[in-house]
Amino acid sequence: METIGMIGTGAMGLALLERLKLAGVADVICYDAYGPALEDARKLGFTAVASAAEVAKRATLIDVVVRTDQDMLDCMLGAGGVIDAAAPGALILMHSSILPQTVKTVETAARAKGVHAIDACMTGVPNTVRAGKLSFVVGGADELVERAKPHLLKMSQEVFHMGPIGTGAVGKLIKNMLGGAETLIVHEAIQIGIAGGIPYPTALEMMRRIGHDSVLNRWQNTFDPSGADPLPRSGRNVLNKDIPLVAELARLLGSDTPITQQLAAAADRVVSANEKRNKQ
Repeated sequence: METIGMIGTGAMGLALLERLKLAGVADVICYDAYGPALEDARKLGFTAVASAAEVAKRATLIDVVVRTDQDMLDCMLGAGGVIDAAAPGALILMHSSILPQTVKTVETAARAKGVHAIDACMTGVPNTVRAGKLSFVVGGADELVERAKPHLLKMSQEVFHMGPIGTGAVGKLIKNMLGGAETLIVHEAIQIGIAGGIPYPTALEMMRRIGHDSVLNRWQNTFDPSGADPLPRSGRNVLNKDIPLVAELARLLGSDTPITQQLAAAADRVVSANEKRNKQ
């Protein structure tokens, strides 16, 4: 049976601990540098220890929930770090939003000590975790992901194995990119609407109520499902007509919309590439 450790018991770490408690996990060895966060873990009935190294000494599965790449490197590497303290065969699960290069640095250092590591990135916020709607996007060797999966599913609804080490981090970042990009392009859309005489609450409510069918819901119709060519099919209206038109409208209205102008240029490249492909 695995012994679970949790390094980082702040907002996300605490939510993960709550899911583990609901799943019937009897104890988790916990550490956080911030005293009140560690006390919250203790109040759940879990064991609080004085250092990340102490977690690593006692646990066989080590969940790591820290904020930045540097936090991950500081926690993992060097004398007194997690890798130095962990027993051979222990498995580190890196849950943070970090670069795949950081993930690979940690995994390489761990492997040299006989310790395993995978990136098991979280997609959600604490309330998502508490509602049981969290997903993990994972990179690592098949056998390590299979070892971690029963534990991960106690904290989530789904585990997506993206590929080798580092691909979980890549997957998490591109997934979050979509959410951020939507916010930025909505901002430009309402700027164009304002310049065209539409109050932005009216524009936002119109777009909310009418909605749009995300390409992700029908991606097999837009992208080649065989994986041979990532070029999207351009269709007849949006990329070759509507996107250029809204970019022209923004220019005519004097609206500062650099993303929209770049989208029009990108749409033109995709349409041209489709025309070239169709002629082959």
